[in-house]
Amino acid sequence: MILSSIPKTPAVRYVFISAALVLFCSLPAVAQGPPRPKAEIRLTGGASGFTSDDGRILHGVAGGSFRIYVTRRVSIEPEFLYMTNNPNDRDYLTQVSAAYDFGDSGKRFVPYVVAGAGVLRHRSQFFGLDFDTRQPRVFDTSYTSLAVSAGGGVKMFLTKRLFFAPEARVGYQPSLRGTISVGYVF
Repeated sequence: MILSSIPKTPAVRYVFISAALVLFCSLPAVAQGPPRPKAEIRLTGGASGFTSDDGRILHGVAGGSFRIYVTRRVSIEPEFLYMTNNPNDRDYLTQVSAAYDFGDSGKRFVPYVVAGAGVLRHRSQFFGLDFDTRQPRVFDTSYTSLAVSAGGGVKMFLTKRLFFAPEARVGYQPSLRGTISVGYVF
């Protein structure tokens, strides 16, 4: 059946034009949905623990990150953390994580899971005596290592854009990490 054989009465034209208008006008409304956040920036503080032969070695944590959303709920988060136990024991962690938000960014509480991998640069020195000469000596035990972690947290919005987020992670280098971040959604 050819379209030209359909009678072109005013009623048929009205039905086709109305159907086309409804279809084309509703498509942008369906595509819009709730707006997704584009990015977040965070300042982080907390504590971490490294496992050693002497037990757990606690460190203070300070750093920052920014999160870039690739979908409404999935994001990529590069971060840098400085961890220290004392002036002779410092760690620098650079890590890229992927996160999944369980709630929409418009809600007051947004739980999420996060996992990532990166590089840890450990710098430490300790002072002792040389075994042969018994003279004072500085021992450098610095190294670079792979770091992986996974965990979760909850973003708690104070305003539409400002939030704080407690987070806990387990992994390798450090083995435990508990932080609280203050962030802003762009």
